[in-house]
Amino acid sequence: MNTSAVVPPGGQFPTSATSTTPLLALRCTPALIPFLPDDIATDAEVILVDALVRYSHIAGAEDITLPEDPSESLNVTVSIDGAVVANGTVALNGTASLPFSLDGLTPRLEPYTLSCAGSLGEQSFTSSSNLTYLPTPSPNDYGNVAKRDLRTGGILAKATSSDGAYQAVFPFGFYTDFGSYLASNDTVVEVLAEQGFNMIHPTPTFDNHTALLQLIDKMEELGLWLMYDMRWDYQNETAVTEQVSPLRSRTNVLSWYTGDEPDGTSDPLNATTLAYDTIKNLDPYRPVSLVLNCENYFWTEYSSGAEILMQDVYSVGNNVTFSTEWFTPCTTIQGDCGCDNCKGSFEDIRNRVTEFRERMEVVGWERSKTIWTVPQGFGGSEYWSRAPTGAEWIVEAIVGVNAVSWNDPTTPDIKASSSALAKALPAMVPDFILSPKSTFTHVVTDDRLDLGVWTRADTSSALVLASNLNYFNASVSLELIFGNATIESSKVVFDGGATADSEGITFGSVASGAWIFTLANATSGAV
Repeated sequence: MNTSAVVPPGGQFPTSATSTTPLLALRCTPALIPFLPDDIATDAEVILVDALVRYSHIAGAEDITLPEDPSESLNVTVSIDGAVVANGTVALNGTASLPFSLDGLTPRLEPYTLSCAGSLGEQSFTSSSNLTYLPTPSPNDYGNVAKRDLRTGGILAKATSSDGAYQAVFPFGFYTDFGSYLASNDTVVEVLAEQGFNMIHPTPTFDNHTALLQLIDKMEELGLWLMYDMRWDYQNETAVTEQVSPLRSRTNVLSWYTGDEPDGTSDPLNATTLAYDTIKNLDPYRPVSLVLNCENYFWTEYSSGAEILMQDVYSVGNNVTFSTEWFTPCTTIQGDCGCDNCKGSFEDIRNRVTEFRERMEVVGWERSKTIWTVPQGFGGSEYWSRAPTGAEWIVEAIVGVNAVSWNDPTTPDIKASSSALAKALPAMVPDFILSPKSTFTHVVTDDRLDLGVWTRADTSSALVLASNLNYFNASVSLELIFGNATIESSKVVFDGGATADSEGITFGSVASGAWIFTLANATSGAV
């Protein structure tokens, strides 16, 4: 194997041409996909307008002459199928939420055309996308709705028959073996619920169909969300139809899952899109997801087939420069080390997420698609000499933010640590991580501390969710995070080996933590 000729794989994402002068990409998107009649007269009834000033030719970028006054804004008119529904302004390099009314629209399966026209002096700019406004589904046909909240990147879900509010869902759980674990263990679902996890991703095959239905029954009873996996069948339209059609009446389907590393197995480039189209014809009320294995291999083609893009960087206990399975070096054009183009550090996760986000902006998907992370929850075979410790797993989950880990059964240490974080998430998610009222700031220090900061101006509070990527102690000052703000109080919401006081946060080796701070007089700093 190590004497084989090296053939570059191709399929690299094209580098955007740079510009010596500024360009404006005007983006216009609905706050939710889909809208339903129950969104009328809610705070979600807005159009999101982004005015991206860049020096590279991303999707929709047009030449702009910047005004002498940097505070001058873009005037925007929003239309749906040619009828004006909103007017407002958006700052250059800013975002505006422009209210409109669904009241004059008829719910339908066909999307409406959403258009924005912007002007800055004599300069004009345009943008268009789709607005989906679906009829209220029958509970007999679609058991729940999972709306994508483009304000936060999250999911809002509830049972179709429920009169209650939509729940902001932060998916947190494991890919879980079906045949040898879920199907043969009568109590595992109850245990997972008690451990704080809110979803299960059963991994096929589902040969025991009776056991599968019993599993989903129990998950519905306990309020656990389901990612339904069609990895072995997603290229078979008949098989997809036979699975989606009966299961769409379930009340807990969060997402349909198609390609499992389709880039790594070189599935046909249109395979994920064909599956996506089939599923959307059967169920327009829930998103489609997939996971990509490669760092840069026909990314656009495979990503086109899902709204939720997952990435699985597995670098713990792994020699990422030389393949212990194939006995070849691993470079950008050669070798398989189980972690494509990785450096062997926690930053591999952050870098992969960042690359995906940058590409999404290039092709105009930065709001219409969401990135989830698959933390490594295994080891001791193949490329990986060991599994992560529980503390390392927490770092992976925090750096990647969303967490659907591969795989369960996992180690007791990982299960205990992930359960502790799962039980802490309800204090973080609805009011901060997935709140449209939060402003997010990502703070990465030179000494490898990774901090997510969600700030609520309306409540003068902030959530800090943070990890130390080092195997030694480190600290960060609160001034670096909050500037000159006065810290009135703080509350620990997750204890993973880090402590906060009035001056800063101190981390042990690969330690993590989460705190809610009450602020006053914020004038500078990360927030």
